[in-house]
Amino acid sequence: MSRFLVMVMLAVGLALSGCAPPEETGGAAKDERQAKEKPKQERPGPKPDEKEAKPENPAPQKANNEPAPKPKPPPPPPKPEPQPEPPSASSSASASASASPAAGGNYDATVTVSRVVDGDTIEISPGINGIEDIRLIGMDTPETVDPGEEVEPLGPEASSFATEELTGRSVGLEFDAEREDQYGRLLAYVYLGGEMFNELLVEEGLAQAYPYDPNTRYEGRFAAAQEGARVAEIGIWGLSLDQQCLLADRGNGIGEGAPGCSGVTASASSSASSSVSSSSSASAGSGGTAPAAPTSGGDIDCDQVNGPIPTPPGDPDGLDGDGDGLACE
Repeated sequence: MSRFLVMVMLAVGLALSGCAPPEETGGAAKDERQAKEKPKQERPGPKPDEKEAKPENPAPQKANNEPAPKPKPPPPPPKPEPQPEPPSASSSASASASASPAAGGNYDATVTVSRVVDGDTIEISPGINGIEDIRLIGMDTPETVDPGEEVEPLGPEASSFATEELTGRSVGLEFDAEREDQYGRLLAYVYLGGEMFNELLVEEGLAQAYPYDPNTRYEGRFAAAQEGARVAEIGIWGLSLDQQCLLADRGNGIGEGAPGCSGVTASASSSASSSVSSSSSASAGSGGTAPAAPTSGGDIDCDQVNGPIPTPPGDPDGLDGDGDGLACE
């Protein structure tokens, strides 16, 4: 009994003092002591001088159930380039103009015109390899100086135009495949101020287009210029049929031998014959017997005749070297 009272009193005392029973206090103290004695475990980390490597641009993780990407469609086929249209006469002429020496001034020769013989024949200074006579090629002006032919319509106008434009002027010369004709004249395209004078005569209706092999480099260009003059009815293209039939036939639908010109051609031939007879009579009156003109088609040299003589029609023997209308001077 006394022992029980002692225990009760001890319990009451401990309760009043805020202390746990001895067994409990001892257990809690032991746990606290063990906790203090257990060393702390620190998580291992990188050393101060080492940086954690991070992957650059890590590839995104795809879920296994993500569908595969669709392939890109092939690029559309390239569009076909438009085919160029065939060049017209005017575009061909423009192309020829850009390709001619006029574009850059690179001529075969540069000379001065000392004299104009007629619309399509000039004399130059200095001469080239001793040749001073130039026949403009690709075209033909009406005749004015041939004693075997009448002066043709618009021939004087073509000569006057060439005289005013070319005399004393510096011009460029362009040669084609053949540089000389049978009369020893140079054959050339003549450029004045960068413009082809041969073509200008055709544009003004003062000449017919006259391509003559092998010098046909600008055949299309001359045809285009002539068509423009024909449509505008200027120059020879504004003449009456009777007047056009007095011109040379250069394959352009006008001139001797063209349709509808038979009667006019006969009249013109008669006038030409009387002109030659008058010239011969005049020569006989001034100097006695007139020199005989060689017949066409013969093999005659100037040492066989007493020159000078009027150049025969067409000069088949090449006796008029300078083209002035007098042979064997």
